[in-house]
Amino acid sequence: MKDNTKISHDGHRTRLLDLVYKVGLENVSEIQAVEFFLTYILPRGDVNPLAHRLLNKFENFANILDADQNELMQIKGINERSAKKIKMMKGLVAYYSFVRMKKRMSLKNNKEFVHLLGELLRFQSTENLILFAIDHSFKLLQKRTYDLNQVRQVGLPPMELYNFLSSTKASYLAIAHNHPHGTAMPSPDDAGAVKYIQELLKNLDCKLLDSFIVGEDGIYSQMNDGFLKHFNENNFIDFGSNA
Repeated sequence: MKDNTKISHDGHRTRLLDLVYKVGLENVSEIQAVEFFLTYILPRGDVNPLAHRLLNKFENFANILDADQNELMQIKGINERSAKKIKMMKGLVAYYSFVRMKKRMSLKNNKEFVHLLGELLRFQSTENLILFAIDHSFKLLQKRTYDLNQVRQVGLPPMELYNFLSSTKASYLAIAHNHPHGTAMPSPDDAGAVKYIQELLKNLDCKLLDSFIVGEDGIYSQMNDGFLKHFNENNFIDFGSNA
C-alpha cells in the first residue's frame, strides 16, 4: 500500500524546486525560501511547519544562519546533525566565493579582493581571523581561518604559520579579521597583532602585505592607515605601494 503522505510531501518539494529554479530565491516569499533551504537539511518529510517555527523564532533567513547551534536545537525538529548542517551553510557559500575568485584574482586588482573580504567577514557574528597566502605576482593561493578569540588566548602558533607559508610557497601574507557590530577602526590590540605577525615573518622569505579589518562601517587597511571601502560606497586604493 502506497504512503500517500510521502507522495504528497515529495510532490510539494518538486513543485517548490521548480518554482525556485524558475523565478529565483529572491522572488519567492521568505517562508518558501526557508522551506526550500530546509529540503537540503532534511532529505524527507514536510518541512513547512519547521520553516514557520524557525521564522517565528529568528525572524528571517539570515538570522537562522547566524543562530547559535544550541539555539537551533531548541526548535522542535532540529537535532544536532541538522543544526550543524545549518551552521555550515555560510561556510559553504564563502568557500564557493573563494574558489571562484582565487582562480583569477590578483591583489593588484584590489576591488575584487575587497569584495571577497566583505563576503567572508562582513556578516559574521563572531570574530574570525583569516590568513591569505599570496604569490610573487600577487595571485591569491590559499586561505586559512581561525577563531580569533582562541588565537587571542593561546597566540597563533609560529610553527603553524611557518607550515602554512612553506606549503603554499607564499611570497606575501595578508591577514584579515572582523569586528562584529563595531567599527573597522583598529584597536591597540590590532596594532600589536600586526607587530607580532611581522616578528614571526622575520626569518621567512615572506612579507606582510597588509592587515585588514572588516566592521559594520567598512574595510580598513592597517598598512595604509585608512579605509579601503566604506560600505555602500565605491572607493578603493592601490595595494601596490606596500609591496
